[in-house]
Amino acid sequence: MKQFNDDFKSKLYETIEDIENNSLVEIVSIIKAKSGNYREISLWIASAAMFLTASWLMFSKFEVGVYYIYLLTIVSFIIIYLITELFKPWKRLFINKNRLKRNVEIYGRAVFQKGGIRFTIEGIGVLFYVSMFEKQVFILPDRGAETSVPDEEWQKMNTDFQKIFSEKDIASAFIKELKNCKNIFAKYIPPVENDINELPDDLDIDF
Repeated sequence: MKQFNDDFKSKLYETIEDIENNSLVEIVSIIKAKSGNYREISLWIASAAMFLTASWLMFSKFEVGVYYIYLLTIVSFIIIYLITELFKPWKRLFINKNRLKRNVEIYGRAVFQKGGIRFTIEGIGVLFYVSMFEKQVFILPDRGAETSVPDEEWQKMNTDFQKIFSEKDIASAFIKELKNCKNIFAKYIPPVENDINELPDDLDIDF
């Protein structure tokens, strides 16, 4: 999450302000480290490592004392558990992709509801929810925005935002894709006079 520093926040708010000045849409962007703890995955992997370690020690051709078998088995569990918890790419390999996607959508919809994004007068709030561990960007438009912009534009937007995780600088790639949305929103959700900013750009939701 180091890429999402104060400099990123400044650029993000400038980008959102630019989009909202040129359209009626209300943009909210939330970046989270993960959309679930998945701790049971680490426990399963560590338990498997513990079983394999115990089996190897018991049937090894080397003589190993009972107390050492017990000790090394526990140590293997702790080490593998910590490695799995700390090394995220390794842990992600053992989680079903559908589960990752589902968790991001659940958290994204919770943010949408809890943050009051659905309460704009014209229903033109759009949430860009970024979940780093799952490598997913969930875009959730309110009813007004969803019906104003053609489906193919939303589909292209979703596809383009998923590509940011293949970039080294994910934060900059996210800003770039967000800027690309400016003309789309300006075209289909044009601005009106005396438009009021109904949603805070620095909205933060705790779970």
